[in-house]
Amino acid sequence: MSPDSFGALLFAYVGIMVMTVFLPFVASFLLDGVVQVLRGNGLKFFLAALGLTVLFALAGYLLWQYGINNPPLPSSTLVSMGTMAQMLLAFSTALALVAFVSRTAKLLWKTRRAAA
Repeated sequence: MSPDSFGALLFAYVGIMVMTVFLPFVASFLLDGVVQVLRGNGLKFFLAALGLTVLFALAGYLLWQYGINNPPLPSSTLVSMGTMAQMLLAFSTALALVAFVSRTAKLLWKTRRAAA
């Protein structure tokens, strides 16, 4: 494997990691932003979360595209990347939802204790 191929492969895998591991957690803050909007706390948190989500999605996609196209990777490598991405995405999405639920429950608990 040439150094160029290794570098491209590294870029592709980093792009996959950004899109499948970090992006679901960043996107879960969009749900927190929706909760804040529904509670009447304004759009500031939601818009910040939206901006970060778009930034992470774009960065991951560009890294992945650069990695798979410079030089083009064999189809067998792309298939294994796809399989890995699906497994990581399923696992990290579930964890991101658990994190959102726990943050929301903590917020509700804190609100109820303050009201009592």
